[in-house]
Amino acid sequence: MDLRLLIFPLLVFLGGCCYGPSSPTIKAAYAAGYSWNDVVMSQYFYGWLILFVLVIGSFIFRHFRKQSITPVKNPRPLLRRVPGLALAGTCIALVTVTYCLSLQTVPAYISGILLFQFTWMGVVIQAITERRLPEPKMIISVVILVIGTVLAAGFAGLEGPLNPVGVIFALLSALMYAMYMFMLGRVEIGMHPLNRSFLILSFALLLMTVVFTPAYFIQGTFATGIWQYGIILGSIGCVLPMFLFAVAAPRISTGATTILSSSELPAAIICAVLFLGESVSLIQYAGIALVFVGIAYPQYHPHTIPKYRRNRMGKGMGMYGLLHPHPHPKKIR
Repeated sequence: MDLRLLIFPLLVFLGGCCYGPSSPTIKAAYAAGYSWNDVVMSQYFYGWLILFVLVIGSFIFRHFRKQSITPVKNPRPLLRRVPGLALAGTCIALVTVTYCLSLQTVPAYISGILLFQFTWMGVVIQAITERRLPEPKMIISVVILVIGTVLAAGFAGLEGPLNPVGVIFALLSALMYAMYMFMLGRVEIGMHPLNRSFLILSFALLLMTVVFTPAYFIQGTFATGIWQYGIILGSIGCVLPMFLFAVAAPRISTGATTILSSSELPAAIICAVLFLGESVSLIQYAGIALVFVGIAYPQYHPHTIPKYRRNRMGKGMGMYGLLHPHPHPKKIR
């Protein structure tokens, strides 16, 4: 097995795991008296602020080192790049908005199960765009993941019918997340991942400000004690996963990206046990194990990776090649 083929799947897997510590941090913010919309806004604002500092720091570093980025032939004007990046930012922002709306009328574990339907949605999106049926290993992996998600979420039966509006919002959050992963693998993949992540998060923050009104900034909420939670959530909930996905998503398929990023669920449960002392049943542990099996299963068949993707991971790939894939366009056949 060529270990280079595992680098980018591993980055996506780690990106999903980054969301795990978010739940304990959010619960700590709730316990401190902050509302859910203030917590969400803090996550995006401080994540944007951290990326802003990193982008400026990277620019200053290159300036003093007198380094320049290798010019791209026929670069597209910035204004023509904006729509795709804005759409990606809109997708990730709508994931948060629709999921929070679903929690208003649907039990949390049901919302979680419905959100993680993004695994098979990503496979379907890939099949539609590439106009071919998904590989059997992808279908098997998705089935395992769906079963594991239901068990790991602590499904214990329903008491009464579900609110259809809440179900729709939860499924919309799953669809938006799958679309976000799809966009990460297609939109401006020649741009440096740090700059691309910053622009995507900028559009996401702009939309969140419109949705939740600018009161967060006008009333100075961002300058209160919530900053300590915002920095943690911004780092592990925005900066790290977004950067890792931006690096790795262009290198692997949309279906594989959504499957690997489902590591978020077991990571969240493990962190809840370690940091919050929550109890987990044997059924949930079985579900976590199934999720890991579903994630790992497709990775045991590296020989099925298309040749043009193996070429992107060729010998001699340095840091510049890692961050600037410049892959062949993914053609819709």
